[in-house]
Amino acid sequence: MQRSLKLASQASSKIAGEPSLSHWGFAAYAAKAFIVIVLLALTFANLETFLSGDQSLSAVEAAMATH
Repeated sequence: MQRSLKLASQASSKIAGEPSLSHWGFAAYAAKAFIVIVLLALTFANLETFLSGDQSLSAVEAAMATH
């Protein structure tokens, strides 16, 4: 019974043209997406901290004053 259900689901996915994605494949894609989201969040947080900090602005002002 399980074998016939498995064959039927494989046949329907081949007919529909859907790619078969295993649980491990989905986990890999989810992990990659999570890593990208975390890196983007950290990048924007670091950029916001850099741009709003007083030290960075005074460093830019000091660099502009010397030229």
